[in-house]
Amino acid sequence: MEKTSVPLLVVAALAVVIAARTATAEPQKTVRDKVYSKDQATRGEKKYATLCANCHDPGKAPPPGKKAGPPLVGEKFLAKWDGRTLGELLTTIATTMPNDGSAFLSDEESADLVAYVLQANGFPDGPAELKPGANSQDVLIVK
Repeated sequence: MEKTSVPLLVVAALAVVIAARTATAEPQKTVRDKVYSKDQATRGEKKYATLCANCHDPGKAPPPGKKAGPPLVGEKFLAKWDGRTLGELLTTIATTMPNDGSAFLSDEESADLVAYVLQANGFPDGPAELKPGANSQDVLIVK
């Protein structure tokens, strides 16, 4: 065997292994894959009504001294978050909302709010709750 054919053989074998692993990999989970439960979205809706709607509901004027927050339902929200992950959305909510410091949201409450936002945007619910952490980190938000 020639010296130049050994590296070529190694590269070819590596390519076969990579192709085989890629072919058997599971597709990326998205918000269309029933990643939250209906009960969780109901809890999130209640929390949204008390903590979020004053600033994020486009039909309401924000409280005095506050400016309106970005919409969490509809095309503007989906355009902004398309291709990003639920982990990123959960982290944003947990670490920045409400932005006046009037309340502290646990990771579970943040997940409930995200479940409600998903429901309000028409994504299907499923049997299991959305959990903060590794399970939601790589779930893609799609239009």
